[in-house]
Amino acid sequence: MITIKSVLKKIQQYKKVLIIANIVAIISTLLSLPVPLLIPLLIDEIILGKGGWITQNIDQYITINSPEYYILTVLIITILFRAMSLLLNILHIRLFTKIAKEVTYSIRKQLLNRLQIVSMSEYDMLGSGAVSAKVITDVDTIDKFISSSVGEIIVEVLTLFGVSMIILYLNWQLALVILILNPIALLFFVRVFRSIAKIKKKENRAIEVFQNSLTESLELYNQIRVQNREGYFLEDIDKKAKHIRDRAYMFGLRSEISLKFSQMLIMYSHDIFRSVGILMVLLGLLTIGKMLAIFAYAWVIMRPMDKLINFTHLYFNAKTSIERLNEILNLGVETKYEEKVNPFTSEKTASIRLENVSFSYDQNSEVLKNINLEIKQGEKVAIIGETGSGKSTLAQILIGLYPVNSGNIYYNDVEIKEMGYECVRSNVGFVIQSPMMFNNTLRFNLLLGKEHEDTVIYDILKIVQLHDFVSKLSNGLDTIVGKNGTKLSGGQKQRLSIARVLLDNPKVIIFDESTSSLDNQTENRLLEALSLYTQDKTIITIAHRKNSIEKADRIIDLDSL
Repeated sequence: MITIKSVLKKIQQYKKVLIIANIVAIISTLLSLPVPLLIPLLIDEIILGKGGWITQNIDQYITINSPEYYILTVLIITILFRAMSLLLNILHIRLFTKIAKEVTYSIRKQLLNRLQIVSMSEYDMLGSGAVSAKVITDVDTIDKFISSSVGEIIVEVLTLFGVSMIILYLNWQLALVILILNPIALLFFVRVFRSIAKIKKKENRAIEVFQNSLTESLELYNQIRVQNREGYFLEDIDKKAKHIRDRAYMFGLRSEISLKFSQMLIMYSHDIFRSVGILMVLLGLLTIGKMLAIFAYAWVIMRPMDKLINFTHLYFNAKTSIERLNEILNLGVETKYEEKVNPFTSEKTASIRLENVSFSYDQNSEVLKNINLEIKQGEKVAIIGETGSGKSTLAQILIGLYPVNSGNIYYNDVEIKEMGYECVRSNVGFVIQSPMMFNNTLRFNLLLGKEHEDTVIYDILKIVQLHDFVSKLSNGLDTIVGKNGTKLSGGQKQRLSIARVLLDNPKVIIFDESTSSLDNQTENRLLEALSLYTQDKTIITIAHRKNSIEKADRIIDLDSL
């Protein structure tokens, strides 16, 4: 689970950089603190002729005969102090930005590691758009919190403390006015923004719904356009965009109003503060130079106060984002079984046995109920059944995408829990009916990050009847296929999907309506080539077409099991 506390602990892991950044912040603050004091005090020492520590210290090192030179000397010192403070502040920002990026990277990695083991059924319910919205938008919010507030808060708190000490030293009565009124404004903002954070949560939820809907619609846009329904879907997306607008408007309006109101309270405190200061000068309780110095420091306090308000703003936003990120971390994980036995190691293929297997998506209506089935090693089986009978679900169960509610699955008489899902998926290939393609090269879509020699790839392409097609392309295997393979026909995508599985050389292959987009002639050539390639493998074919079924050793009607 992610919490503000855990984020701060992640920051503390970078102790060396953190210590250096804090030392730099302290030096930068110490250099900046005396600057507002120097020039105002010259008014008392030079114009009013009262003398003081500034001119006395200058006289110890150089002899100056003119007030102009005192002013020039102090101006040069002020410029140097400001420049050095700025450079150190930039270094501090650079160091803390590095920490922030490392921490946000570790959070993204934590989320991606969770997604790697998450249950597919729960992932499907959440949706890819919602997941991407969280991993991108919400992590960015946390990044802003770390880099723009946590990183700066050290400098600002040090500045606030240092300025408070100087003002109290110069005139404690006047200092109390500003030091009491400003925190009141800050407390007001904190109280108000707690309620505003709830609106931010609703805005983020609206963004998630919008992104989910947009992602799905864009992925299926070809189908939507074919059905002439783009108007309906884009109108629906527009409604969700308007919902974001309304939520964002309410959040932006209330947060800006509370921010401006807090700033107005701070400005009121400064108006009162200046009025009291002028009154004290009038009564002879304060010199003009000290009054101007205190006024200058009062403006210096404005920056830390603004940063503290901004910190509060980002803190509540980060808390809301963390709650949303924890939705990913709270997703159920796929049950992990250790590989105790590998039944595929010394075998060319595998037998499959199902004993009283039942499965339901929602724990209510069972898609599969008490299925008993046995497939021998090297057997070619076709599975048929009515639409909705659970044929594709059975295939997903066999490779462990969905764990069964009850019953057992065996490969070579070893129960699936004894070998683990990774072992199963390494040896059982699954060719889906509607394969997805990355907007990348043919090579990438075939290998998915693995490595094979081109000769091996082209041999497999011959089997799936794509060798001539790819060979004629000007860029061959390096041809970009477009978004979800838009440059390919449905049949070509299906054959690429088959080639993708064959390159893994699995010992069992499950074909789920994998040739439904092919013409009869191409399908016959493909099936003929596949029969030679898979003659020693166990094959399960889920199909309705006669060509696919008639080559099977046995046909199993799922409705009759």
